[in-house]
Amino acid sequence: MVGGDALTAERLGPILAPFADPDAGLSIVVEDVEGGVLASAGPARDGATVESVHEIRCGPGKAMVGRVVGRGDGPAVEAVVASLANALAALAGTTHEHAPGGAAAHRLEAELALSRRIQRSLIPLTPPVLRGFEVATHYEAAREVGGDFFDVFPLRDRAGRAGIVIADVTGKGIAAALLMANLQANLRSQCATAVEQPEQMLQSVNRLFYENTAENAYATLFYSEYDDRTCRLRYANCGHPPGLVVQSDGTVRHLSSTAPVLGLFAEWPCSTADIQLCAGDLFAIYTDGVTEALNQRGEEFGEERLLDVMKRAREQSPSDIVTTVFEEVRRFSGDRQRDDITLIVARCRSQANRSDGC
Repeated sequence: MVGGDALTAERLGPILAPFADPDAGLSIVVEDVEGGVLASAGPARDGATVESVHEIRCGPGKAMVGRVVGRGDGPAVEAVVASLANALAALAGTTHEHAPGGAAAHRLEAELALSRRIQRSLIPLTPPVLRGFEVATHYEAAREVGGDFFDVFPLRDRAGRAGIVIADVTGKGIAAALLMANLQANLRSQCATAVEQPEQMLQSVNRLFYENTAENAYATLFYSEYDDRTCRLRYANCGHPPGLVVQSDGTVRHLSSTAPVLGLFAEWPCSTADIQLCAGDLFAIYTDGVTEALNQRGEEFGEERLLDVMKRAREQSPSDIVTTVFEEVRRFSGDRQRDDITLIVARCRSQANRSDGC
């Protein structure tokens, strides 16, 4: 099969299946070059605020073989439809026949490819540059795409301030990728208008996540704002593993939960806390794929090992510390990575203008 011949209802059905759930918040239609419907999923959304159309192009000449039309609400629609069109282009580009016994495996491969494309589209390419805060990030996917998500972005209209977020949403595959896209879109849209009231902003994000996802969907999240002028870090920990601050003298401070997980409760109490960082302090947030990595004996890597690695490497750059941690996790667990692994490490480099001394 080549080009549009590969985009059959039989092949498209399993790939579009996650969009059939009304809680996905999207309707998707895949059309052929003449506008005929090849497959569709999700309830009609005639009142949707966003319509996104992306052509499916494949082959050496990038010939158009169809298009994807998506309708929904919020900025996640564009990213998801673009990723879906790219994944279907890869599927349409297959030139070999698949034996009947391999059809299910091929569809699974296509679904995983789509999930990875959506997930990669959400990962920031480069963190914003701050004068006194050096940030390094690393993400390593498990074989099945999981629900890790992170973002580092400048806070609009707030020079010298950045948002640093890490989250772990339930599920795997396309379902998890869609939840990540939903969460990122909600966070970025709310951050643009509510940087001075993070509690209220996160309550809005929780409400949107609660109303637009399945009842058993949730996310743990660590949201933080760093002010480069004062070296203060304000944060909300929503059921996530504690953030870690390793001070220059080796003292460790845990940034523990200040709110429940996102998405399970309509009424959602949230509070924030803040911490003064000093020159040389390390700040780290991670997903449980780091600490729950298992060795052959079934032992977890654990927070204690993570802290030990960070203390031994704390004179290195954040980028080198991230690399060292991942090398230690791989050495500990071998080839048995069961979950996505995400780590963000930052170092405060500036004395700045603080209200209290270090």
